[in-house]
Amino acid sequence: MPDIFVCGDVVHTEYRGGALCGASLVREIQAADLSVCNFEAPIQGHGRPIIKAGPHLSQPREVISQLREEGFDLLLLANNHIMDYGEAALGATLEAVGEQGLGAIGAGEDADAAYRPVVQEIDGVRIGMVNACEAQFGVLDLNAPKGAAGYGWINHPRLDRTVLELKRDCDFVLVFSHAGLEKWPIPQKEWRERYRHLCALGADAVLGCHPHVPQGWEWWGDSLIVYSLGNFQFNRKRPATGQSHHSYAVKLRLQRDRPMTFEPVFHHTENGVVELSSASERIDLDALNRKLEPGEYEARHEAMSLKTYHGRMAQRLARCSSKFPTDGTVTGTLRELAATALGRRRGRVDRNILMLHTLRNEAFYYAVRHALEIIRRDGNQRL
Repeated sequence: MPDIFVCGDVVHTEYRGGALCGASLVREIQAADLSVCNFEAPIQGHGRPIIKAGPHLSQPREVISQLREEGFDLLLLANNHIMDYGEAALGATLEAVGEQGLGAIGAGEDADAAYRPVVQEIDGVRIGMVNACEAQFGVLDLNAPKGAAGYGWINHPRLDRTVLELKRDCDFVLVFSHAGLEKWPIPQKEWRERYRHLCALGADAVLGCHPHVPQGWEWWGDSLIVYSLGNFQFNRKRPATGQSHHSYAVKLRLQRDRPMTFEPVFHHTENGVVELSSASERIDLDALNRKLEPGEYEARHEAMSLKTYHGRMAQRLARCSSKFPTDGTVTGTLRELAATALGRRRGRVDRNILMLHTLRNEAFYYAVRHALEIIRRDGNQRL
C-alpha cells in the first residue's frame, strides 16, 4: 500500500547550500514510497536566455542533489520556466537529474520524451504518471516545430490518449498539471472542467501547481482533484527571513481495487527553510474548499476575471496593439513617451512577443474572454 508525497513549486535561485526543508518535514518526505515536486527552473550556467515575456529563472545544480538528500525521487519539469535558457539548459538539467539517480517527467529533447509517462510499481501497485503545463514559452503544442525540445501541453490530445493507455495498464493514474491564474485562491472554470475530463478518461488524481498560492480540492467521483498546491521551496531572491508561503502538500495512499485516500501535509517557509506547520499556522483548507461550492464560486470567478482583465490584460492588449507608445495607463503612457523621446528602447519585451504570451496562454485567454462576456452581458462595466 504505497504512499506518494506530492508538493508544489521548487525554485531557489540563490541557493548556497544547507537544508531546503526542516527535519520533521524531511522525515515525512523520506517516509513516503515516492516523493514528487515541481522543479520550476533549469540549472544555472548553461544555455542562453530565450526570447520570451516574463522573467528568466535558473537555479544552482546543487538544489537537485539536496532534493535527493532530503528524500525526493521524481522531479516534474513541465512548467513555464524550464525552457528559460533553451535546449542546452534543459539537457544539462536532465543530465544532472540522472546523475543524482532521480526521475524526471514532463519535458525532454523532443515531444516523445516530453510526453513520455513514468510507470512505477511499488508494493505490487502499478502507478502511471504524466506531467504537462499550460501554453507558455517552451510548450510543445500543435504549433511547435517538429523535433523541438520543450515541455508537454496540458490540453494536447496526446495527453488524453496517454491517460487512456495508462488506465488500461496501471492500477492508478496520476496527472500532474501546471496551469492557472497566479495569486488567486480559486481555479478558473475551464481548468475545473479540463481536470474533470481527465478524471473521466481515467485519472485517479489530478494535482495542480503554478498559481503560487494554495487552492482547494474536491472529489470527482472516486478521483481526487487538487487545484493548486502552491509554493513549496520558492526563493527567487536572497534568503528569506520570517514566515511566508503557507501552503500544503498531499500524501496519497494507494491500495489496489480500492479508491485512493489522502491527507494534507501543511507547511510554510521559515527563514528560508520549509517547515511543517503547527495547528495554529496551517492554512484554512476548509475555507478554500468552500470557495469551490456553487454560488460563492460563480461570484468569485466573475470578480477574478474582471479584476484580471482590468488590472493586467487590458493594459497588455493596448500596449501590444498600438503603434503609439502606451501601456494602457496615463502614467505609463507618459513614461513611455518620455523614453521614446530620449531614444530609449520601448519596454523590455517586443510587443509581438507580449501579444503571443497574452493570447496563447489559456489562463489569460480564459480571463479576458470571460471578462468581456460579463461586460457585454451587464452593459454597465467599464471598458
